Amino acid sequence: MGMTSRVLVAGAASGIGAATAALFAERGHHLALADLSVDRLDETGAAVRALGGDPAVIGFDATDLRSCRELLAAATRHLGGVDAVVSTVGWTETHPFLEEEPEYWRRVVDVNLMGSINLTRAALEVMVPAGGGSIVLTASEAGKVGTVGETLYAAAKAGVIGFVKSVAREVARHGVRVNATAPGPTETPLLRAQADQDRVVDRTIRAVPMRRISTPDEQARALYFLATDEASYVTGQTLSVSGGLSMSS
Repeated sequence: MGMTSRVLVAGAASGIGAATAALFAERGHHLALADLSVDRLDETGAAVRALGGDPAVIGFDATDLRSCRELLAAATRHLGGVDAVVSTVGWTETHPFLEEEPEYWRRVVDVNLMGSINLTRAALEVMVPAGGGSIVLTASEAGKVGTVGETLYAAAKAGVIGFVKSVAREVARHGVRVNATAPGPTETPLLRAQADQDRVVDRTIRAVPMRRISTPDEQARALYFLATDEASYVTGQTLSVSGGLSMSS
């Protein structure tokens, strides 16, 4: 992956994904932007164009493998190939496990685990024949240390961590690297949408050794590192970007 590369950012409509798209644009990479929410995705597209980019803006559903394959095909047409796929796709709510229904469980696993699996499968179907590439998924510190009120999310993100280790072993010989980040609490719309948000955020900050939550830009820089040749000898890893949260487990 050279100095200027062709990058697909999935989950680019807001939060960490939008910050990641902006960072790649600032550094001169060619972009395709994708999200389930096409309305908000247009805002990211406008921000990237303001930075001099010419992004493709593509709606897709990570829980559907066919949709992921169509996304990779569209991104490949726009960019002439895909060197890196960075996914910040994720979703959860906060409530006690004993109050949740199986339909909710399935939704959380579908978005957070199956979404990562579907997107990776579609990306590999493009990258392996092309002779290389880089995939970066978003796990969570919840998948390493657990979290009250997000049991299925933690389980799904732990699944992402195991998936990354295993698939990276399989595709290393094809020149494809697969990694993930594990963000700690980050100032995003998803965080602020949680129940009892101020209480949850205050409690979270107390658990973080650095005593603050992350900015989306701080998460974006870690994703950028793993996606590019800066991390050319790194694969199968999940990098905690969490102010030291997992040290306190």
